[in-house]
Order: sequence, then C-alpha cells, then structure tokens
Amino acid sequence: MANKKVKKDIVDNRFNIDFTEFAFLVEACIPPSPIARSMFWDKVCGYYYHLLTADERIKLFEWITRNRSLKMENEDCRFFYSRYNPENQYRATCVYNGKTEMIDCFLMDDRYYTSKGTSIVEEYIKEVTRINAC
Repeated sequence: MANKKVKKDIVDNRFNIDFTEFAFLVEACIPPSPIARSMFWDKVCGYYYHLLTADERIKLFEWITRNRSLKMENEDCRFFYSRYNPENQYRATCVYNGKTEMIDCFLMDDRYYTSKGTSIVEEYIKEVTRINAC
C-alpha cells in the first residue's frame, strides 16, 4: 500500500520542499547540465515560474544571478535571466482578428516571449508597457 502512495507522489511531482531547498536545487541545475537537470531547469523557467509568488521570483532571481555558473553566453541561462528579471516584465496589448488581448511577457533577443519557444508575433503588438510582474 505504501509503495502505491510513493509511486503516485513521484508521478504527480508532489514533493513538498521549502523555498531555500528549491533555490539550492535550481542552483544545482544551472546549465550546462545533464539532461535530467536540464529538464528541471526548463520547468523552473516555465511551470514553476507561475507557481512562485512575486517575492519568491525576485528572491530566486537574486539568488541564481549571484552564482558565477550562470553564464549569459548560454541560451538557457539567458532565458532564465530574461524570464525572472523583475525589470524585464511587460504587458503587450495585441490585436488579432479584431480581438484585443493583454498578454504578460518578457523581452529576450529583441522579441517578447510568453514561454520558451513562444513569442508574440510583432505585427499583432499594438503597445507594450513595462510592469512589475515578479
């Protein structure tokens, strides 16, 4: 019976750790890293970004950017830096097929991204304002 619970927790990713433990784990996965760590890093930049509070995002950004292993030459490191940087958060007003939508995004390599591999098509952007989203 206990075996099924452990297996379910692993499948559902239900590990309860505090912020400090999470930050140490993220730090251990700074790219370049083996595939499992790289996959976790991608989750930090996507899934976990939305689970963290604004204060936790800022603390994680400050924690990780103090580490000399974070190299801006590495695309995944630049992605983290762009995603979590509180000074790099924007809200784009976009119009597509006559519908106006406000989209939270961040700037990287002269494009506004909403997630890894997903950027906003420039021709749909009507206005961009900087926000304090973190």
